[in-house]
Amino acid sequence: KKSEIREQDMADHAVSLFARSNDKFQVILDTVDVHMCLIDRELKIVWANRRTREMFGDDVVGKPCHMACHGSRRPCGESSRCIVRDAFRCGSSDRHETEAVGKNGEKKYFSGTARVIQYDPDGRPLSVVKVYADITEQVKAEKRLRESLIQLRKNLGGTIQAMAMTVETRDPYTAGHQRRTSDIARCIAQEMGLPGKQVDGIRMAGVIHDLGKISVPAEILSKPGKIGRLEYSLIKNHPQTGYNILQGIDFRWPVAEIIRQHHERINGSGYPSGLQGDRIMLEARVIGVADVIEAMSSHRPYRPSLGISRAFDEITRNRGRLYDPDVVDATVRLYDKRKFNFQ
Repeated sequence: KKSEIREQDMADHAVSLFARSNDKFQVILDTVDVHMCLIDRELKIVWANRRTREMFGDDVVGKPCHMACHGSRRPCGESSRCIVRDAFRCGSSDRHETEAVGKNGEKKYFSGTARVIQYDPDGRPLSVVKVYADITEQVKAEKRLRESLIQLRKNLGGTIQAMAMTVETRDPYTAGHQRRTSDIARCIAQEMGLPGKQVDGIRMAGVIHDLGKISVPAEILSKPGKIGRLEYSLIKNHPQTGYNILQGIDFRWPVAEIIRQHHERINGSGYPSGLQGDRIMLEARVIGVADVIEAMSSHRPYRPSLGISRAFDEITRNRGRLYDPDVVDATVRLYDKRKFNFQ
């Protein structure tokens, strides 16, 4: 009987130690700054730490995890990815971001993983621990940043349009020239397969590529007769003037430099710096060809339109001498395939 009593005491002691051990682990896990819960094969939560209970309610234990965390009657894996199901299938899951609904109905965002921590005698997973970090503030901050960037982009576009209109009000005969040049340049860039950001930069620079003409006297810009040598020299200053106006503005693209180079030619005969070949930015080479096509095919105070055929004859005849061969080829493809209306 004494031995039976001793065995019972030892068993009771072991149970007491186990209980105290569990209490210690519960205290430890309640202090961590992440959400943790233990989920069985039926997808029910069998244990949750303090952070989880505070977020989703003290009654989460015993509830299916999809009901407790998402307010859904259907398991997550039926309509979207479920890291708990992934863990039961593969032993663990990759990190995953998801939405959840707190006990007060507020939408929350989490990033977490899941891993099997217990198997039955047959080697089948019995339970999975899910660990989630609350990234709600980070997601909200990223959303605010995206909205700010969208608004900034709108404001920048509005500023660019205002600049373009300033030039066009002084030179009514070329009203719309910058916009049409920009449209042509954008389509050429897309036909060349340039990255989206580079296409955006070309489009933006194209809209104000003649901004420097704001310094040219209006009577010269609208002069109906032949332009003299001195008058032409003033006009030739407009790329540098445009650069001087824009160089202090922090665009997402090198707009000021593109504008300064859009009259450069690959054999060095252009202006204002006489740059050659690859020293001329590709964006400027694209706008240069678009500018020639638009200018030659449009009416000017000193001459009627020369026609689209003359414009294409100009760029193909001087392909590789004045104009970038790849840019010319892309422009010809646009014309041949009727991908752009050059008329």
